[in-house]
Amino acid sequence: MINNIIKIKNMTKNYSSNNHKLTILNKLDFQLNKNDIISIVGPSGSGKSTFLNILGLLDSNYLGDYYFNNKNILNIDNNEKNYIRNRSIGFVHQFFHLIPELSVWENVALPKIIKDNKKNEAFTEAKKIINKFGLLERLNYKPLNLSGGEQQRVAIARALINDPQVILADEMTGNLDEETSDKIFNFFMKTIKKNNQSLIYVTHNIKYAKEANIRYKIFKKNICKL
Repeated sequence: MINNIIKIKNMTKNYSSNNHKLTILNKLDFQLNKNDIISIVGPSGSGKSTFLNILGLLDSNYLGDYYFNNKNILNIDNNEKNYIRNRSIGFVHQFFHLIPELSVWENVALPKIIKDNKKNEAFTEAKKIINKFGLLERLNYKPLNLSGGEQQRVAIARALINDPQVILADEMTGNLDEETSDKIFNFFMKTIKKNNQSLIYVTHNIKYAKEANIRYKIFKKNICKL
């Protein structure tokens, strides 16, 4: 069994514009092991979301090495990246990213339909997880008919339906009021721990950051443990 899920070695991320190079991340080293819960803090614009996008295989334009389950991501094609992303990584975004035309049921089921191409099984599993999240009465609602907290619970359910090894969360309570944020965050952490999953989450909320068993800060283009 692989203990080390993610390993980053000497990673640098640059942007180029009008012959000007801007370094966002510089020579980062980072590691995620099984059952780790890691928080990442840092000032706005420090590269936190960029780093999560790289970890989530949404950005491959970087220097250095990224190993996922001992496989160097730079050595695999887009089909295999998509395969890993769908089966092994769950992503929870600040702005939910639900598909407005689809119901709660359809939004949650979609990743499993893509994974297994078995629609009936996907909808059965989606209904189970929606029930666990206390949203069964909202099953056929469209996202625009939900509160912010309900939309975020749907987004979390969608991220968890394929039972991924790793969950990446980017300011997932950033658009919610404090009371709703606390409920969502506590429920989320309890679910992750119950499922024995690994978690990396970006937050500006120091209270939430302290709930991780490993804490990092990104600043001055690098990352360090707190």
